[in-house]
Amino acid sequence: MSIGLRWLARLEQALLGTILLVMVVFYSGAVLLREVSPDLAQNIAWVDEATRYLLVWMIFLGLGIALQQGKHIAMAAYLDRLGPGLQQVLRKCIDIAGLAFCLYVAWIGIEITRLIFATGQRSPTLGISAGLLYLALPVGFALLALRYAASLFGLLDERWFSEAVFSEPDPASSAPER
Repeated sequence: MSIGLRWLARLEQALLGTILLVMVVFYSGAVLLREVSPDLAQNIAWVDEATRYLLVWMIFLGLGIALQQGKHIAMAAYLDRLGPGLQQVLRKCIDIAGLAFCLYVAWIGIEITRLIFATGQRSPTLGISAGLLYLALPVGFALLALRYAASLFGLLDERWFSEAVFSEPDPASSAPER
């Protein structure tokens, strides 16, 4: 695993955690304000839109990490029946198809985002460019394409999925000694 990919993964994980925390603070604050002072609650209509934007960004930023951790849907029952050589060939084919698809979606996303920025469309309550919402699509799929490329060229393999940065604790290793 290259240092660059490891750094990127940690940055993405920190960013996703921060986005989730901000969403929780926004919604908790909005609920509290609605209960304490319903008159002031009318001034926080932007919270719903802001958390929607953040949720979209969180989903698309998480695509690459999900692939890196092996969390995307896979038909392992079919793959497990193949020999090691055929498994390797099929995995490379999956990487190539995934890379091509992600690059295509990222390219389409860039075109859509450019169009939205060019039209000057703004969000209703925040007043920011709606292009920022659409920008999550090409960014997320570009990060996913990067993971497929890393897997294709052997920079991301089964060993990486279990590294400490993302791994869940192994129940066998955390069992108390007798």
